[in-house]
Amino acid sequence: MTERTSKPDYVLLAAVGALVALGLVMVYSSSFVEAFTLKGNQYYYLFRQVVGATIGVAGLLVVQRIDYGVWRRFSVHLMGLALLLLFLVLVLPTSMTEVNGSRSWIRFGEGVFGLFSVQPSEFAKLAIIIYFADWLSRRSEKLGNVTYGLIPFAVMLGLVCGLVMLEPDLGTTVVIVMIAGMIYFAAGANLWHIIGAGGLGAAAFWLLVNVIGFRNYRIEAFKDPWKYYDSFGYQPIHALYALGSGGIFGQGLGQGRQKFQWLPQAYTDTIFAIIGEELGLIGAAAVVVAFAVIAYRGYRIAGRAPNPFAALVAVGVTSWITFQAMLNIAVTTSLVPFTGITLPFLSYGSTSLITCLLGAGILLNISRHCARRLPQEISDDPTPRRSPALAFVNAFALRRGDGGPRLPGAGGRRRYRRR
Repeated sequence: MTERTSKPDYVLLAAVGALVALGLVMVYSSSFVEAFTLKGNQYYYLFRQVVGATIGVAGLLVVQRIDYGVWRRFSVHLMGLALLLLFLVLVLPTSMTEVNGSRSWIRFGEGVFGLFSVQPSEFAKLAIIIYFADWLSRRSEKLGNVTYGLIPFAVMLGLVCGLVMLEPDLGTTVVIVMIAGMIYFAAGANLWHIIGAGGLGAAAFWLLVNVIGFRNYRIEAFKDPWKYYDSFGYQPIHALYALGSGGIFGQGLGQGRQKFQWLPQAYTDTIFAIIGEELGLIGAAAVVVAFAVIAYRGYRIAGRAPNPFAALVAVGVTSWITFQAMLNIAVTTSLVPFTGITLPFLSYGSTSLITCLLGAGILLNISRHCARRLPQEISDDPTPRRSPALAFVNAFALRRGDGGPRLPGAGGRRRYRRR
């Protein structure tokens, strides 16, 4: 039977489009002071973000029309390319890779609007989603086996995280671990394996915090930012100043004060603070609602996905975007210790914007394959996979008694056509 396609999820597309449009406005509003002071051109960062948005939107429109199964055939190649780029960041001259003490970029020289750079760790997030979705969907019967399931999974994840930590970039490492953990859980892994791996991860995090001094200082600054106002507490304090001064309706677009040399690089990791300052509680809440819509529609797509690979990719992309947004907002509001992580679709950074839009494009393509299906497409599967995570997805994604398909994790059984 030929799988029928439908229109993409327009609600998801509208939420992503609204965030990208707002992001362009807020990048200019939060960056024009620093752009004029440092670059002599108040549109410097806006121009670069527009270029990234143009490439990303074009990529989204193309990718959402490419069958998601294509990416499965290149999962190993994408993972290999991601590892190569992460390795190059560490061996290339620091003049090409280092910014603010972190070797996270590869810069290629003077472009139209300044240095053109790529951040490999952002590409690695998308690559690891496709790779693990493919790898886990092919080994559903072996996930309960430590030798064939958990150990190979942990080795590959550890290799990627190790390269990212050498940059060093703790925030991105946390996001990658979260993405991989959600995919592993959704694939039907043994819950005790996940708990054990989580315990080892927590122990490793504790060692990193206590061995590498500056992260320990950030935790101390989180406990008492005023004590470290002249160092690690400076940025969190001024982010809170920005949020607190916005009130309900905000100071007005472009009227924020913290971007005037008070909040460092406000257009990157702390752009949410400027949104709260200029657009107020209403604007900040609208951003949170937009990400909630993405989360709901993304997991809904995962619950209706046509096969395990598509379901795991949808879970991975949705978890990536929503968890990273939650972490960024939590950092900006001082709910967790400060770490550098972009706010998807909003923060300045072309690589982050492009990869997030490509991920959204893949998610939209999956939605084209699962919007409409017939009850007779469901049949018994002699080797069903049981996943508590996908059961949760199905619990709110599908209406009871509508005859719609259910993923194996929800107790249903269906035969998936190989793609």
